[in-house]
Amino acid sequence: MQNVNEKSTKREIKYLAPTPRFAMIQGSFWMSFCIIFGYVSVYLLSKGFSNSEIGIVIAVAGAISAFLQPLVADFADKTTKISLRYIISFFSLLIILVAIVLLIPGLHVLWIAIFYGTAVAGLQILTPLTNAIGMECVNRGIPVNFGLARGIGSISYAAVSYVAGRVVTTFSTDAIPVMIILLYVILIIATLSFRFPQSLPVDKTEKNKTQKDGKVKGQKSFFATNRKFFLLLVGVTFSFISHNLINNYMFQIMQYHGGGSSEMGTALAIAATLELPTMLGFVYIIRKFNSGILLKVSGAFFFVKAILMFLAPNIVGIYISQGAQILAFALQVPASVYYVNSLMQPEDRVKGQAFMTATNTLGSIGGSLIGGVVLDYCGVKIFLLVSVLVAGIGMLIIFAASEKVNQEYR
Repeated sequence: MQNVNEKSTKREIKYLAPTPRFAMIQGSFWMSFCIIFGYVSVYLLSKGFSNSEIGIVIAVAGAISAFLQPLVADFADKTTKISLRYIISFFSLLIILVAIVLLIPGLHVLWIAIFYGTAVAGLQILTPLTNAIGMECVNRGIPVNFGLARGIGSISYAAVSYVAGRVVTTFSTDAIPVMIILLYVILIIATLSFRFPQSLPVDKTEKNKTQKDGKVKGQKSFFATNRKFFLLLVGVTFSFISHNLINNYMFQIMQYHGGGSSEMGTALAIAATLELPTMLGFVYIIRKFNSGILLKVSGAFFFVKAILMFLAPNIVGIYISQGAQILAFALQVPASVYYVNSLMQPEDRVKGQAFMTATNTLGSIGGSLIGGVVLDYCGVKIFLLVSVLVAGIGMLIIFAASEKVNQEYR
């Protein structure tokens, strides 16, 4: 009877198509990421902000999300009453509401900063949750191809980046909040429809047992038992400072070389498109290589990308430098998710994902503050040199802190 039930459940899962459904979550989320983060400079510059002020907005939003990410993740780890689907939907609805406010004509710059910053913070809080919902399925035995779904996220990012660049050029930057609203409506629909049979084993049982045994650890205890992981987070943060320096201020880099929002959209689209082969093939890569080694490779290629960007003589050179994305960000994202999933105990996995995602948030804070000031006072060339130096530091720390983990992915 048990075998019959198991076969029935497997047929039901296959019918529910978990990978396409998860891909829809990833696709809509990363399109929204592109609009909110990729076009932050375009939008805020059009509203009268300076580079330094843009940096402050992103940094403050990042600091708030860096504080909230572990708390939200800890709540998600502990709760047995509210699923990840509803937590993701709540923050998506919050972003929709602030985007609606941004459409109000004549809004004061202070309110623009507050509400756009809220969207940035909400976006960053969502990042580990959208990863964790996929890994929760993997841990329950639901056959989700995380790399394929994340690859769909990258190609969706590329497509919307290219289209948005032309939409903004044709109409105005007021199209940005409209696109944000549409994409988060899609994300809510995709997330709420991501449901599977209740007969499957779930991590909630493990959570209940953990709570009863008093084993859910606070952040201090968490890092006390994962000291090398803390050092790894520092290294990845430096890599992401370099990454965010380039991405958050790509519009200014393009202006330096004689381009604009259209060329910026093309550059972001190239990078996102080149992520696709790595994302799609990651299910095979992780079978051959340990995720700890893959993190080292990604750290090295963040450094390579920064060097190529610094040496680029023109817009074509910028496009070429984006090729390093294939083994930098494209490798880091799935490798870090699998690394944390293999390294952490079940009760710490969402928290671990949140801390790893927080490195991008902290990288955004550092990159935004440093980038805005350096651009205003030193210019683009020194700005790109700073990116090289920071990426080099990150690479060295990742090499020292990343370790081989026990993983079984067939």
